[in-house]
Amino acid sequence: MLFHQTKSMAKKNTNNPSKAYRTFERVVERSLNLLSLEKALDENQAHALEKLDLSDLSRSAVVLAVAAMDAYFTNVFAENLVQYLKEKGAKKQLTDLLADAGLDTSTALELLTMQRPYRRIRSLIESHLERTTTQRPEAIDELFLGYGIEDFCCRVQGIANRKNLTASIRKLVERRNEIAHEGDINSHGKLQNINRKRIRRRVEGVVKFVAAAEQLLAKVLL
Repeated sequence: MLFHQTKSMAKKNTNNPSKAYRTFERVVERSLNLLSLEKALDENQAHALEKLDLSDLSRSAVVLAVAAMDAYFTNVFAENLVQYLKEKGAKKQLTDLLADAGLDTSTALELLTMQRPYRRIRSLIESHLERTTTQRPEAIDELFLGYGIEDFCCRVQGIANRKNLTASIRKLVERRNEIAHEGDINSHGKLQNINRKRIRRRVEGVVKFVAAAEQLLAKVLL
């Protein structure tokens, strides 16, 4: 229910949500569906003599939600790059990012002979961002300095009007890393407990966070 309530948040200040946001919606809904499935299956086996451990559905939901958020921020940055360059040019943070992406002197000279140089620039950024993770708030903040937006995550949290939202995102990312890198096994070799209700709240927090980010970008990049 909260997902469908939150879906319209990004449309509050724009009638045209980004392609990146529409993709995010589809992926994060799968995450929430996994949590709903786990709840339904758990209730169905309430009186079974032997119960299946369904907690990996919650773990899968965590991984999907963080992947959806990560992809949103890299995709929406690339999606707006050409328009930003045409309208506002590139300041140091963005030129540094372009240099890291491979836009050196040689490539710049090649652009002079191309019919669609901006397409080449966007392609360089997309390839670079494929090797970059934007899960931690610090990484998100650093990326959007390229668009001259300072304290990006703090501003997003303010729009979402939810105190400690960034802290919740950080905890979900940490749990994702434990799941993805260690199989969610603790230092004693045992599977860590996972609370489905808490995970749902954190995934719903991701939905709010990304919807608020879409609102902020719609304002700043107009």
